[in-house]
Amino acid sequence: MNQVTSTTDTSQMVMFFKASSDTLRLDILRVLRVESFGVLELCRIFGITQPAMSHHLKILSNADLVSTKREGNSIFYRRSLIPSQEPMAALSRATFGAIDSAPMSKITLQRVKEIHQEREIQSKAFFNKHFDQFKQNQDLIAEYHHYSGCLQDLMQNENLSRDTAALEIGPGESPLLSYLSEQFDQIIALDQSQDMLDKAKKNHDDPENVAFLLGKPDDLNESSCDLVMVNMVLHHMASPANFFQIIANKIKPGGRLFVIDLGPHSQDWTREVCGDQWLGFESEDLDNWATEANFELGQSAYLGLKNGFQVQLKLFHQP
Repeated sequence: MNQVTSTTDTSQMVMFFKASSDTLRLDILRVLRVESFGVLELCRIFGITQPAMSHHLKILSNADLVSTKREGNSIFYRRSLIPSQEPMAALSRATFGAIDSAPMSKITLQRVKEIHQEREIQSKAFFNKHFDQFKQNQDLIAEYHHYSGCLQDLMQNENLSRDTAALEIGPGESPLLSYLSEQFDQIIALDQSQDMLDKAKKNHDDPENVAFLLGKPDDLNESSCDLVMVNMVLHHMASPANFFQIIANKIKPGGRLFVIDLGPHSQDWTREVCGDQWLGFESEDLDNWATEANFELGQSAYLGLKNGFQVQLKLFHQP
């Protein structure tokens, strides 16, 4: 039995060392650290053809260094989690640590940024075009009242004071903003679409303790919020992993990030009808992105809906 195990480990090591002995493949692993990209996006980032990129990804996949997730008709690649079994766990940990300590080239960073910008433009264009019917379309997936009771229970368990500085990103027509305005004295409602922001103002009667701001999380001052609410918005973002990094600098020490979003699903129609960039998220992915941004894991709850979707509610704390 030991001999079989040893042979298996050795075979896996050979594939591992082959995959990690190429400069381009190491660069791919660096880019995929906490980010998912499609094949064509990776081709643009590294300036190579699709057959060449597919060849490198196959080698990385055979070595269990990358994994895939289907988003509708598209396949996205990300770096695999570190395995639990030794000795591959030690090899992966050491290799990833060495890769991550080396900075990406300026051209690679610029190309990644361009892809994020294109995703943001696509998302913004959708909301500008469909803002008048977005709530109706969103309610086909999950209505606020489906999970509002659980959300409020989690909030009450946090024992937040009235003077909490709260921020809701992408409030839209959800009743959540009204709930927040009843709980706290100072609220910021932030959206990158003027039409959606106007919709939020009209729907919530422009309460006095709410400031409506046009912009993105990048535009906020550092350490400006005690609580950030992201309600059914993360799956519209160009880079969910990057969002955690950005918002970590906007929350005060001891503050909280509350994410409400969908679990993974295969309903590709949500892309066209609701402008979704991502078909939900694995709970483990949200936790990993939060940990990478130095958040601590807090309360979580999961609700299955009759239409087959699952809503996950997750709280993260700033140390």
